[in-house]
Amino acid sequence: MSVRGRPISFWFLLLLLGQLSVRALAGGTALLVAPSGELVGLSTGPLDNTPIENFLLPGFALFLVFGLASSVVCYGLYTRRRWAWSGAIGVALALLVWVVVEVAVGFARPTRYLNVATAVGIAGAALSPAVRADRRDESA
Repeated sequence: MSVRGRPISFWFLLLLLGQLSVRALAGGTALLVAPSGELVGLSTGPLDNTPIENFLLPGFALFLVFGLASSVVCYGLYTRRRWAWSGAIGVALALLVWVVVEVAVGFARPTRYLNVATAVGIAGAALSPAVRADRRDESA
């Protein structure tokens, strides 16, 4: 089945990347504005055993990698750029690494489940034959 000439799995992939981008831009901005984590209800306690003392660097990474990069990948997928499919897989893998690091550091936020589900969904949709075929149709 397709919508506007694109497979449903393509639109699902854009939806997952889009919601990740919005969440990351909001969360990353909040951490950049208040590196103490107070705006998002985070304590710096779990950072005690790490080389960083606040959330400035994680906020920047969140904003850049999952906020901006996910948006760029959405654009690339929509315009059928060759690199966009690999970008989607890269975002999914980076998100899984992000969750593993969060758990290893000691964060127990419920968003980790949403992030794992998002990463698995992005990878699954990007690997679907319909999305891969769509990518090859008019790649530039």
